[in-house]
Amino acid sequence: MSQRPRGAAPPPNLRSQDFWGSATRLMKRLAPHRRLSLAVIALGIAGTAIGVAVPRILGHATDLLFNGVIGRQLPAGLTKAQAIAAARARGDNTFADLLAGMNVVPGLGVDFGAVARTLALALALYLVASLLIWGQARLLNVTVQRTVTALRSDVEEKVHRLPLSYFDGCQRGELLSRVTNDIDNVQSSLSMTISQLVTSVLTVVAVLFMMMWISPLLALITVLTVPLSLLVTRAITRRSQPLFVAHWTSTGRLNAHIEETYSGFTLVKTFGHQAAARAQFRRLNDDVYQASLGAQFFSGLVAPATTFIGNLGYVAVAVAGGLQVATGHITLGSIQAFIQYVRQFNTPVGQVAGMYNTLQSGVASAERVFELLDEPEESPDPKPAPDHRPALPG
Repeated sequence: MSQRPRGAAPPPNLRSQDFWGSATRLMKRLAPHRRLSLAVIALGIAGTAIGVAVPRILGHATDLLFNGVIGRQLPAGLTKAQAIAAARARGDNTFADLLAGMNVVPGLGVDFGAVARTLALALALYLVASLLIWGQARLLNVTVQRTVTALRSDVEEKVHRLPLSYFDGCQRGELLSRVTNDIDNVQSSLSMTISQLVTSVLTVVAVLFMMMWISPLLALITVLTVPLSLLVTRAITRRSQPLFVAHWTSTGRLNAHIEETYSGFTLVKTFGHQAAARAQFRRLNDDVYQASLGAQFFSGLVAPATTFIGNLGYVAVAVAGGLQVATGHITLGSIQAFIQYVRQFNTPVGQVAGMYNTLQSGVASAERVFELLDEPEESPDPKPAPDHRPALPG
């Protein structure tokens, strides 16, 4: 197979040569900012943990209301065990099972003071979680900006060390596309993917723990949808990855053509090449359109597909959870909290799936930048040989 000339762009249907290698290399550029990165992770853990605890607290508020409503309907003076026995004696086993799973006191109504305190606690925790997530986003933005600034500086210094032969074999617009468009895309991809990745992974772990605590059976039903979502995501991203590479490659070629046409406009007009230049522009512009259309089409399928699969699990949990409440295995507040956790579980799974497409685009641009950084540099001028001739006598 013939090698690609140095400085030339790869063909548009080429896959990313080393996706995971380029992604790892990109992440390593965050290493100089370890303290900021650790602070981002710490704030993410704290904010996520607090945010995940709130649905359980709201579920407790629901239990307080429901226990009070049912307790008011029962004769005062009875114990819970006596109320259950009376329900079974009259053949109402469903109501008896429901009472068995509740913390009800016959004759006692709703404790609105306890409900108010519970809701106030939930509101305060939501506020604290929001502040922590805001701090995480602020520090993450600083980390990404410093990383990209260092990358721009490395590229700038690299350009000054490249030999003239590189510029002879590389179109100026292609080079400009790498040092501007591709680096900008790396910056936006890092900002989006790191934030969502940290938050989503922490949310999935914390929510899964809470779901296992409430009901292992319902948690198993929820988790069973994850492998199907991953398979669908993998099938879609295998189609979209080469299209993202083609999009940024075609963009570089289009920029090169525009730059050369405008910088040499006098020559183009003098020799009557306007029609040829317009035809080439339309062809290159169509390449960008086709690659971008395909990449966005396939990447746009990920979120609806994972959402649909998540909704299937949501329906299954609602049915199974209703049966468990009716049989007294869990409380109404617990199933309310669990359904909220299902939503919280499915949302980051869909975000991670959609984020992978953004990551593919960013890594495709990063690979093009790294190709520039890896180009052989101009050899330094040789040092003059020392003069060992003996000094002439004065």
